[in-house]
Amino acid sequence: MLTGLIVILFVVGGIALIVWYLKSFYAERANRAKKAEEHRRKHGGECILEWSGNLADGVPDAEFGKLVVEVPKKRGNGAARFYEKGLVLENKRLPYSQIKDVLFVAATPGNKYTLKQAARDMGVLWIYPQKGATIGLREMNYQFDNEIMEKIKQGLGF
Repeated sequence: MLTGLIVILFVVGGIALIVWYLKSFYAERANRAKKAEEHRRKHGGECILEWSGNLADGVPDAEFGKLVVEVPKKRGNGAARFYEKGLVLENKRLPYSQIKDVLFVAATPGNKYTLKQAARDMGVLWIYPQKGATIGLREMNYQFDNEIMEKIKQGLGF
């Protein structure tokens, strides 16, 4: 009888914990979407990347406008290019109006001696398009700077 009661309490507690977690997750997601919508309204309904720092040197894009930030790859040629109205990453072109969410996980500074430490402490900027696969700018592939990635996230209104 007592063990059955304990099992029921664990099950009910687990369900309550899962419901609380999902509620807070979706509330935060809705808050980011609300901030992004306010950002769009501020710019007349247009999705642009606000940037207060220096602009990157580069050729403007015919569709997306002037180049705002360029994040080069660590190895090889290529870069993630954030223009005023869209992102160009290798052969992918994504207008900011097609982004539904942006999340940023800051990189932890310091030496990483094991693969487990490197994976745990790796920074990533997640970009969730309305359609298609999620785009992740990871510290192991790009010259990652926490401050620049945070400015990109905030500049997009998320």
